[in-house]
Amino acid sequence: MLNLPENLSEDCRRLREELESLPAGGQAELSESAVLSSLPASTREHSLACAVCVEVVSDLVNIRRSLRPLATAVPEAGPWFSGRVMAAIKAKENELEERWEGVWFSIRRLAPRLVALCALLLVLGGTWALQLRQSDLAKQEGAKPFETVFETSGQGTPFSDEVLLPAHERQR
Repeated sequence: MLNLPENLSEDCRRLREELESLPAGGQAELSESAVLSSLPASTREHSLACAVCVEVVSDLVNIRRSLRPLATAVPEAGPWFSGRVMAAIKAKENELEERWEGVWFSIRRLAPRLVALCALLLVLGGTWALQLRQSDLAKQEGAKPFETVFETSGQGTPFSDEVLLPAHERQR
């Protein structure tokens, strides 16, 4: 017993532990003498001599008597009980699954429409961007003359062969 008072003797502790290990039911008549007869002889002698232990045995008998009607009043579940409980659980699971599947069903039904809308927007956006690019190129061609990779105007500095020489040969 975990919560015994500190000032109990060893015999009192042993009596309480043995009372705790007694079976709860099965005795037709529940009395102090019946409880004491189920204890070992040394513990029984101590329980008759100690006033605290007599009170503990009396309390145990009173508690078991008061709890006995509760043990007999519990009805046993019939064979239909588990079937109804399982049917209720299955119905709840089906309801939750229908909610979840209902969302995915509507998404699956909406998906082709979203794909068609995205494709249409992509084609329209691409066409618009191409037209903007062509109009920008037309504006640039009107503003500047056509340029090539090689510069043909004489505005640049002429190339010198000294640029191609290594640094140590230039100093000679």
